[in-house]
Amino acid sequence: MNARAWVEAVGIVPTVLCIHSFSSSAVQYQGLAQRLGPRFRVLAGDLYGHGKSPAWPQGQPFALADEAARLQALLPEDGPVHLVGHSYGAAVALRIAAANRARVRSMALFEPAIWGTLSQLRPHDPATREIEAVRDDTIRLIDGDRLEAATERFIDYWAGSGSWAGVAEARRPRLLATVRSLRAAWIATFEERWPVDALGALDVPCLLLSGTRSTAAARCAVDLLHDTLPGATVLRIDGVGHLGPLTDPDTVDAAIEDHLLSVTRRLS
Repeated sequence: MNARAWVEAVGIVPTVLCIHSFSSSAVQYQGLAQRLGPRFRVLAGDLYGHGKSPAWPQGQPFALADEAARLQALLPEDGPVHLVGHSYGAAVALRIAAANRARVRSMALFEPAIWGTLSQLRPHDPATREIEAVRDDTIRLIDGDRLEAATERFIDYWAGSGSWAGVAEARRPRLLATVRSLRAAWIATFEERWPVDALGALDVPCLLLSGTRSTAAARCAVDLLHDTLPGATVLRIDGVGHLGPLTDPDTVDAAIEDHLLSVTRRLS
């Protein structure tokens, strides 16, 4: 496990486990960790096939529970836990919350990739069909060994048309490498289907963050969770897209900090 803890906590303090988005890495949370320390013990780990972590073995069945189990190993043996996640990482955070319900005190999730649940509960919504089309297009391109075209389709969907063309040449190899894992990630997120009662059992304060410029599928996923998570509140951040934690970290991190401080004050 490749873990990062930028701030050394002193004494017994709550743990915040941060889980990055697809095509990113644990470095995504360095700024948040510095903002929160030393009031919290901030941990982050690289997902499979990202950062310094190895890819998932080819040919083996893969599920979000596998990502969750690996990151869950970062947690201390006891003490309260808060979860922070972005997109694919936010979907993994939900799985960790379900497995550690007695310890998890809150969640802060930026547009969780709950595509299987969206497909199950809102199968005919245009937003559902939109994300299914992106999945189908990128998997078809990957299977046809057109990795750069798959990366362009994926990046441009989330960041806006023409975004891949604007990526610096030095950054392209890292993004292309992560997209090799995209097929497995799509399958994992679509196979993960939360029943309404299972989501209802996650009764902890949950800040759902979303950007007003994000994709329809991402915004629809937030709406669905707002309707089903008992402790959920939604914060819409004006002018921000799905990559808000990367493009506007100060705004997003400040909202997460406020959420965590508010929850810990209520619990103290």
